[in-house]
Amino acid sequence: MMFKISSTFLLHFIHKPFLNTISTSTLPLASVSTIQFLKTSCGLSSESPSINGRKLKFDEKSIQQYEAVIGFLKSQGFDNLQIANLVSKRPKILGSRVSTNLKPKFEFLQEIGFVGPLLPKLILSNHWLAGSSLDSQLKPSFFFLKEILEPDEQVTAAVSRFPGLLICDLKGNFKSNIDVLASEGVPSRNIAKTIALNPRAIMLNVDRMINAVKRVKELGLEPKARTFVHAVRVVLSMGDSTWKKKINVMKSLGVSEKEIFSAFKRFPPYLTCSEEKLRDVADFCSNTAKLDPASLISYPVLFKYSVHKRLQPRCKVIEVLKMKNLLKIKRIASVFVKGEKEFVEKYIVKHLDEIPNLMDIYKGNVEAEAETKSVV
Repeated sequence: MMFKISSTFLLHFIHKPFLNTISTSTLPLASVSTIQFLKTSCGLSSESPSINGRKLKFDEKSIQQYEAVIGFLKSQGFDNLQIANLVSKRPKILGSRVSTNLKPKFEFLQEIGFVGPLLPKLILSNHWLAGSSLDSQLKPSFFFLKEILEPDEQVTAAVSRFPGLLICDLKGNFKSNIDVLASEGVPSRNIAKTIALNPRAIMLNVDRMINAVKRVKELGLEPKARTFVHAVRVVLSMGDSTWKKKINVMKSLGVSEKEIFSAFKRFPPYLTCSEEKLRDVADFCSNTAKLDPASLISYPVLFKYSVHKRLQPRCKVIEVLKMKNLLKIKRIASVFVKGEKEFVEKYIVKHLDEIPNLMDIYKGNVEAEAETKSVV
């Protein structure tokens, strides 16, 4: 395997021994380029962290080993930058045997769904995977997860979100938290969905899980409800002080505590928004979209939308349609929550004969004011 090096770099090595031990005149070109790659891109030298308990060496035998590992990584889809990042984080990988260590491990990860660019992304997101035992760690963890999630795709999704699942002790907090949810009557399919969507929540201390479950039940959500596990996840994501601050923000917007928790039971994720985001959305909906607090809290998902990317463009379309007397719907808030395809077809494409530039208004290419001024 070759890495491009400059003529200036070669001249430097002709006149000066590398690390006071090796002259490039004694090494083939591939070895010289490998040394340069490891030193400049990975920041490794003889003083670098040890490889398998030994200081980094640049003799011919060691360099051949490094080249074999780097060549294998390239064959698995890693580019030079990704290899440099991985080796910098985990120099020990250079001492790995390709045929008996890396190859079987990478083949297993590919078999369970990490193919193409997903494989480098997974390894780089948690370099400990590269050093974990295939038979005593990776495989047992995968099959433990599969017993709970069943389809390989869900296991892959969960691991993608939190690669640590494959190298953690899943029989500790992970299993204990699952047992807590199951003992409360949470359906297994809902537990599996929680693991797939947010595996980190299931890795937290079991006492936190017990307290979160208790709080959510006190709010009136039944464990068998579809939103119960989502509510638990939201409560787990913040401390008591943060929770209280967000409740107070909602109250300051003119929403009662009863309405706040009613919305939470329907759509728990809205309280994961920052205090600033809650205020910004409420301000836009009240002052620009002219929605009253009751309408806003009826659709708590609105708080998760971007003001500039979703709410504002749709509001411009709504304004034009209202001015043209083409909007017959009374619950304006519902227009904001329509899927993109449905919104475009029902509120834009349908009216292009009357308003040819409506799509341009939606995309921000034309100001809505120009169209509304033309209305008699």
